[in-house]
Amino acid sequence: MTRFGNRTRDRHAREQPDPANPGASDPYTQFAAHYFERRTHEVTIYENVSPKNPANRELTIVVVPQWWWYDTNFREGYIGRNGSDPLLPTHVALYGNNGGMKVLTPFTLLKGADLKTPLANYDALPSVPKANYNTDLNVPPKNGEFVLVKKITSSAALRRDLRPGDLVEFELGVFLAGNQGAALGRFNYYSDVVVYKVGEAGSRSWFRDRCCDTQIPWDSRLVPSSALSGGPMMTLQEDTSNNPEMNFLQAGTNIAGINMQPFVSGRRLFHTSFLTGSHAEAGNPTLFTTQAGKAGPKFQQPACISCHFGNGKSTPELGKALDKMVVLTGDNDAAGKLVVDTRFGGHLLQGLITDGGTTFDGRQATLKIAGYDQITGKYSEGTPYTLQKARYALFDLAGQPMPLPARMSVRTAPHLPGMGLLEAVPESTLQALAAASTRDADGAVGRLQIIPDPADPTIRRVGRFGWRGTSASVLQQVASALNGDMGVTTSVFPKHFCGAATAGADCRSADLKGPELSDADLELMVRYTSLLAVPAQRNFPGEQPLGIHAKTILSQTSTQTAAQEQAETTLQARVTRGGELFAQVRCTACHVSTLTTGDTHRFFELKRQTIRPYTDLLLHDMGPELADNYPQGLASGQEWRTAPLWGLGLLNSVRPGTGFLHDGRARTLEEAVLWHGGQGALSRDRFKAMPADDRQKLIDFVKSL
Repeated sequence: MTRFGNRTRDRHAREQPDPANPGASDPYTQFAAHYFERRTHEVTIYENVSPKNPANRELTIVVVPQWWWYDTNFREGYIGRNGSDPLLPTHVALYGNNGGMKVLTPFTLLKGADLKTPLANYDALPSVPKANYNTDLNVPPKNGEFVLVKKITSSAALRRDLRPGDLVEFELGVFLAGNQGAALGRFNYYSDVVVYKVGEAGSRSWFRDRCCDTQIPWDSRLVPSSALSGGPMMTLQEDTSNNPEMNFLQAGTNIAGINMQPFVSGRRLFHTSFLTGSHAEAGNPTLFTTQAGKAGPKFQQPACISCHFGNGKSTPELGKALDKMVVLTGDNDAAGKLVVDTRFGGHLLQGLITDGGTTFDGRQATLKIAGYDQITGKYSEGTPYTLQKARYALFDLAGQPMPLPARMSVRTAPHLPGMGLLEAVPESTLQALAAASTRDADGAVGRLQIIPDPADPTIRRVGRFGWRGTSASVLQQVASALNGDMGVTTSVFPKHFCGAATAGADCRSADLKGPELSDADLELMVRYTSLLAVPAQRNFPGEQPLGIHAKTILSQTSTQTAAQEQAETTLQARVTRGGELFAQVRCTACHVSTLTTGDTHRFFELKRQTIRPYTDLLLHDMGPELADNYPQGLASGQEWRTAPLWGLGLLNSVRPGTGFLHDGRARTLEEAVLWHGGQGALSRDRFKAMPADDRQKLIDFVKSL
């Protein structure tokens, strides 16, 4: 039995933008307007031995919608062709079986109670209503009141009875019942495309493989285990719709049914301005009034998505306020040790926002990059390179120069996918990695960051989030960002951080209201952040080129298609070789390729997963080249937590111009490698000594992650 959550989609999974009219359709990966209302459902797949033949299998697929549906399509067995023209794809959503579903009534979804399958009375069940019908938009179905079912005994694509090992691909055609009206948007949708392997539990991460002709890559195949960056439960399917900018926004492939609606509700909060309640994406309800007025009095940005655009990484810009970065500030006590500064209270806040005609000023001062210091060098064969390091300038609210803080650290907001999986890695695993690193051949000795639990400082935990591992859990990281970046307090951090400043009377006054975000809403944001899927590694052997519209394929000559395929095959070979070189120069001393999550996490989706984040989550001394003067916890100003590498190659698709490393100084991945010092210096020097083409192969590999 397999259970997971599912949501509505605007388009079919293989439907790519037409190069001649790229804005003609909304992508499969988009969250349609009103995505958090009436638009999720739970799916359960029951697999049984066929009563007719023990060598065959029978599937019973049960769907529990959050809302009433009508005229539901069930498309199974992708064929991409018709009988008269068996070698060419005629449609991006042509399935062999395109029938309706049955209504399973009565059916009570009691905790722990499962349906007895196979259903003996399936044929006698009533069909889903063909026509729309009136519903009260304020009354969703009660638990078990509206349940749909589909029985599958054969593969429409293979044209025979199901056997173990067969892949079953299906999607739903969804029509929301009732008079939705303009206020609730459209009523007709598609759904997630699911690929299930008979004989094995779980919805599977898939990619387009060749169909029936060598030039036509359409059929679904399973992503190889080596490319399952987030493990089999949490890795996305291939980006078949060719929208890489949306790859960080998706739910885990096997998100539990009970978590699907909380996920989209948490996403709504993530995209909501805590100043006005407005949603960052057009077409959604104008205001989330219960969330308005919670940001401030001092803030960097009013919404999480403002810094984590597309759930990616923020980046600094020359001459502009660094209001999408984290700027930590401090002072020296009499003994020269770091203390909270009295001007800003530990976080420099620079938010100046105009929303709905109203300007909100949450600034304490403004920090900008005044220019860059240039550092030059050469590779072993003599090719020159140039690195840059920012020079900062601070200004008061009148634009007059101010002295920089005695202690300061500028940090980017990191990209988010995979945080829940990293939380699920047992502390014992990290302790073992730290112990093993003491014997590292290059002296890359990693240390655990140990921090107090915010709920009980007597409890010490291993830090794993933040550039210096200053948060031990997703909850702590989310609550810290809400307070430090948006000025939104929670029960975890009920006092505004900005209240530590001498001039923070307004922040201290705001503390009297108590926590501004409820525990229930904080939990929704934690679920959303924890259950974001990790994109699969790209350019693995056999993967087909993206960005190919069906019409383009059919109009290409065989020579053009062959050349395109050869280029893709060459890149795949380069990525494979680049992975070998990555290990040879010992980048894996810190960027450990594989970790395994434990079996005690509260989210089942995150348990017992072999993941490929390329991090040990330990602190490493990176030398003076990357140091600042802002130590945290056990970490000195030269120590940084090893940053995960998964998703790195998509950052510039999500946000063009994204910089790398903790402060965004590296314009390219190559520059990021060259900045490594301290315990990373020997690997850096091996990289510099490589032939130019080998260096590029290594970078190609990192870009594939």
